[in-house]
Amino acid sequence: MSATLKNLRRSLFLISAPMVFIMFGLPLRAEDLGASGFQIGVLYAIFTASLIVLRPLVGIGVDFIGRRSFFIAALVFYLVANILYAFSESLDSLYIARALQGVGFSFLAITTDTITADLTEREGRSAAMGANIASQSRGGMAGAFIGFTLVGVIPNEAWQYSFAIYSVIAVLGVIFAWRFVPETLNQEHKTQSKARFKFPAKYYRLLLVIFLAAFAAAVIQPYYLVYLRGRLDLEVTALAAVFIPVGIAYAILPIWLGKITGRINRALTISMGLVIAAGFYVAVPHIDSFIWLITAFTGAAIGSVLIDLTKNAWIADISGAQATGRTFGLVAFVAGAGAALGPLAGGAIYDGFGKDYIFYFAGAVFLFALLLALRFIRKP
Repeated sequence: MSATLKNLRRSLFLISAPMVFIMFGLPLRAEDLGASGFQIGVLYAIFTASLIVLRPLVGIGVDFIGRRSFFIAALVFYLVANILYAFSESLDSLYIARALQGVGFSFLAITTDTITADLTEREGRSAAMGANIASQSRGGMAGAFIGFTLVGVIPNEAWQYSFAIYSVIAVLGVIFAWRFVPETLNQEHKTQSKARFKFPAKYYRLLLVIFLAAFAAAVIQPYYLVYLRGRLDLEVTALAAVFIPVGIAYAILPIWLGKITGRINRALTISMGLVIAAGFYVAVPHIDSFIWLITAFTGAAIGSVLIDLTKNAWIADISGAQATGRTFGLVAFVAGAGAALGPLAGGAIYDGFGKDYIFYFAGAVFLFALLLALRFIRKP
């Protein structure tokens, strides 16, 4: 492994400290501030709306200007978002912080994937992408330990103090990246990158699969903790337990799964992930045990890991060296569109039809994406 990838993952570890805690706390915080199901969906849609607008532009900038400046800018946006979260006392302030976090994620995801593609070959690419996911998840788990500890000690002030600490950690991440993450754009490719970019037409169906997978996951993500709290009447500390096995799965499995699937047909691996995610989500409304519900969400997380690491590796395979950033930018735009529409659809279903139906709907979308992905299996 190159020193650059090691330093990249250390930066990801530091900046990802709020990742798990915000998944846990944001919908609950919004509900406590009086948000309806649809307003919670808007909170998530704001995050992804910035992805839709910015990601194609970031992809162009990464190819023409370079990777490093966009990576550092991403960390700075995360830092500012953490500070705003720490001082948020209204739904409007959450909206602003969430939008800035979305800007940071727009920069971070594309630059991270592009730097990794620059430094890896096909056989090791899935494992490298998985290692990136694992580093972020480990940072999120470490940050969750801080946040959940504060929830237990000072529940009323835990949100503010957690994000104050995350802000300090983010400052360290910015400084570390500034010193140790170099530019990876080959200068020869930089001069050639002005060639007209065109995504391969035979992979348009893959873009639709990516859109549907992101859409289905986003239908559920904002609501499942609210769903669990309402259905099982759980305390906040019990809800925190949901993230322990899910976080462990994201922290350990991506590297292991990436090594196993690195040489396997990409379409087959994505299809496996879609089947796993669909099956576990559809089972959720029929499970009454808290332990088995945690198992179901953890299983769905494993399916998502397979989809994410394989999708990124596959896109790196089909992108030319001169257009890696723009290829990731287009794919990120498509995924962002799905992630922006998913919470709105989930909120409408949650409020209009019933809580259980978001899981059935998401499962159906995953299965439709599976039908499209299976058609790639017979192709090289």
